Amino acid sequence: MQSRIKNDRCFLYKTLRVLASRLPLVSCNKKSEIPITNDATYSDYKELLKFLSTLPEDPTCNVVELGDEARLTAIAALSGSINGISEAMMIQTIPTFAATGYFPFQLTQQQQKALDAMWTFIQPTVVSALFLLVGYAGTGKSTIVFQLVKVLVATGKRVVLTAPTNKAVGVLQRMAAENGVTGVEFFTIHQLLGLGMVTRGKEKVLDQTGPSYINLFDVVFIDECSMIGKQLWHWIEDVANQSSIWTKIKIIFMGDPAQLNPVNEGKSPSFQVPDKAVLTQVVRQGTGSPLLEFVTACRYAVIKSKFPFEPYAKYLPDKSNGALMVKRQTLLRYACKKMSREFAQNPDCFRILSWTNTQVDFYNQQIRTHLYGENINRFIPGERLITRDPVMAPDGKTTILATSTEFTVLDVFEDRYNNYDTWRLKVETDEGIVRQIYVLHENEQKQFDQESKRLLTSAKRNPFLWKQYYKHSEQFANIRNCFALTVHNSQGSTFLEAGIDGQDLSKRLYPEPGDDRKAILSKIREFNRLYYVSSSRARQRILVIR
Repeated sequence: MQSRIKNDRCFLYKTLRVLASRLPLVSCNKKSEIPITNDATYSDYKELLKFLSTLPEDPTCNVVELGDEARLTAIAALSGSINGISEAMMIQTIPTFAATGYFPFQLTQQQQKALDAMWTFIQPTVVSALFLLVGYAGTGKSTIVFQLVKVLVATGKRVVLTAPTNKAVGVLQRMAAENGVTGVEFFTIHQLLGLGMVTRGKEKVLDQTGPSYINLFDVVFIDECSMIGKQLWHWIEDVANQSSIWTKIKIIFMGDPAQLNPVNEGKSPSFQVPDKAVLTQVVRQGTGSPLLEFVTACRYAVIKSKFPFEPYAKYLPDKSNGALMVKRQTLLRYACKKMSREFAQNPDCFRILSWTNTQVDFYNQQIRTHLYGENINRFIPGERLITRDPVMAPDGKTTILATSTEFTVLDVFEDRYNNYDTWRLKVETDEGIVRQIYVLHENEQKQFDQESKRLLTSAKRNPFLWKQYYKHSEQFANIRNCFALTVHNSQGSTFLEAGIDGQDLSKRLYPEPGDDRKAILSKIREFNRLYYVSSSRARQRILVIR
């Protein structure tokens, strides 16, 4: 190997110089004495690149001008062995090219280390299939990931971007477009793996209900991994364990450990992945943002404080960015004004976030009355709604609409379905998918509840009847307005502005009989997480009821 490398040192010299300075691609037969060894580290190459970029062009070389696309193609060729040059040595130069050529700002040391670690992990010589990128709000996690995706696509890798919810996938699509990323696919994790909820005795469990597409890709990015619970983790881990040298799939989790845990569970198992990089430093473009300072203060409360977070007012002189403390009526008036002017064109212009469903229903009812009047039908065309549970097909396996899917009502009919009066809705998702769903008519609620109670009692006596109970309870869509959301439902979403009902969040701190010190600390931690998640949903400012 050493003799082969020595024979091609000139080519390696020129290649490194091109990557360092982004000059035209060159070829040369002149040999050069560059001390290259198989145990050279990436740090060694960084120093070498810095030195080579200062050297003048060799006049004996033939210079070939290449456009950006052709240059990327040429660099992509370095991912294989070239004239015996070590693949591992050559491939390590590409992250520096990406970092110096495409980032709109100077990388922090943490970001550079994270990028290097991800690139090393992706190489075929690395056996592990799972990698974790931990990043708090404002640390530039998404920015470096999208630049890495660009290079992966340019080198011919098949890349898919995923998240646990449709809303989070929509955020990925928007951010990919903003970062100029093309040539990638987008799925929810459940869609990618072909998973759905099915009945197993008295429980609903995650199982294979459709085809898995994960083997079509080389690199899988999973965002919002803090939302991954034990059941979903089991399926992802199975894929990783089945990955072989012939069908090697690389999975990169991206998550924020300060966010809310999966419902009724502890911290997501995805945060136990040993191969990881951590971003804690807020990037430069975040400084000078009072809102980001507020979010960072929430983060420190989650990580270090044993006391409930105390919100405070801080904003720019023109109040365009930051945290404002307001009264409930002020928040409601502002929400009604924003919704009436902008919500139809931009649903993410503003949302109110609360902890309890009762408070969410209150805000939704108040805003809906303001927009449509007092005596209005249960549903009207043009109205935007959200699913509270999965909307299932009659087979009980196929999910028509996933939980927390937002959609617009196209048409409304009164109908009869499964011996109940219903509202039949024709709806369209943000992805343009049109569905027909049935919602139980409010006049039938009492009869429906009585039948549910009867079937539940029977199922407890006879386990074979659980399937019948679930089929009954899931036959109608559970939906509501989405002017206001629970903080849990908002996780994975991004809004221009947000209202936060801090008084409602404080209900999480209410003591219960038998609470010991551990239980109290657990409530404080979740309360602080509620503030962190809700405040980090906004891009510009938040209005907080303290």
